[in-house]
Amino acid sequence: MQLIEKDRISRIDSRRIIFFLIFVFMFLFTEFGREVYRPYIYFNGIFDFWIADTIGNFTGTITIIFFEMTIINPEYKKGKIFLHVIVFGLIIYELIQYLIPKSIGDWKDIVATLLAWLIALGLYELIFRKHKIKILYKLPINEKKAD
Repeated sequence: MQLIEKDRISRIDSRRIIFFLIFVFMFLFTEFGREVYRPYIYFNGIFDFWIADTIGNFTGTITIIFFEMTIINPEYKKGKIFLHVIVFGLIIYELIQYLIPKSIGDWKDIVATLLAWLIALGLYELIFRKHKIKILYKLPINEKKAD
């Protein structure tokens, strides 16, 4: 089984556009949260149920997932594998931080990553179940044929 298919990488379709739009929106939302929301909450001493603390992990996880989906443009089952692997890697990264001296490993970041995984999985399912794909453009692939 080939996880990344040349045919899917080389085409621009409506589903890939949706992945890209989610990626861009979540990237901007992540940066707003880190650069505007978090400093405001910290400066004013507001308790926001750790949202300011975990916004980078929460929205960043969704951003990373849909960035990868934009790049590889997977079919349904392969995309779910990538989604789970990405989240697993992020959780392992957080757990490793507990072992490193002077690191900032935080259980709240793990919870935020898991919540983001559920939301990303829900969005992924919704996109595949409700959106009929339309191929907008296919890039030519230069493949050499064996004689």
